[in-house]
Amino acid sequence: MSALLEVEDLVAGYAGSRVLDGVSLSLDAGEAVTLLGRNGVGKTTCMETIMGLVKPSSGSVHVDGRDVTGRPPHVVSRSGVAIVPQGRRVFAPLTVEENLAIAARKSGEWSVKRVYELMPRLAERRSNLGSQLSGGEQQMLAIGRALLCSPRVMLLDEPSDGLAPTVVEQVGKILVDLAQTGLAILIVEQDLRLAFDVADRVVVMTKGQIVHESTVAEFRKDAARAQALLGVG
Repeated sequence: MSALLEVEDLVAGYAGSRVLDGVSLSLDAGEAVTLLGRNGVGKTTCMETIMGLVKPSSGSVHVDGRDVTGRPPHVVSRSGVAIVPQGRRVFAPLTVEENLAIAARKSGEWSVKRVYELMPRLAERRSNLGSQLSGGEQQMLAIGRALLCSPRVMLLDEPSDGLAPTVVEQVGKILVDLAQTGLAILIVEQDLRLAFDVADRVVVMTKGQIVHESTVAEFRKDAARAQALLGVG
């Protein structure tokens, strides 16, 4: 059985620079993978290239066997991929309900009602503007907005950014629950506690290349390797 998301030998960058240098990775349905690495190694570029926000110069991206390499973001989205960008990027002048309505599709597994059931805090704040939400509430809204695309693969870039530890725990629980529904999750995250709580597998990137893959349990046992790859013990 082929992987739900299959990235092979992906090369991409900006204005002639090469940021990704032959990246290959895969995700199965219901699997959560954390993409780790020091700042500037290409993690966000990898996500944006998968999503179609950056056009690769070579390599391929397949979603459930369908080739979406270099296709526009709306095509990649319709193929079953959603992204939760760093910084949330919710529409500040719109209410929670309006933010979700923009993303909602007429058909699909996810509805606004189901999003509210997963994250009751959003239901409580449905009439509040995006600018009136806390950072954690904005992150929940960004996740809910992505879910309304009824994805099979979700990409999350630094979901803990700027959040208090208790809120990070809440976000982590939401992501674990989502993986149990069969959603494949690729998460870029500096908060290793969140990354390890959510993920089944670790992929480490250095200078635009994947240099290590292992289960979370194996990675956590090897402090020397973690120190060498990430600068942490």
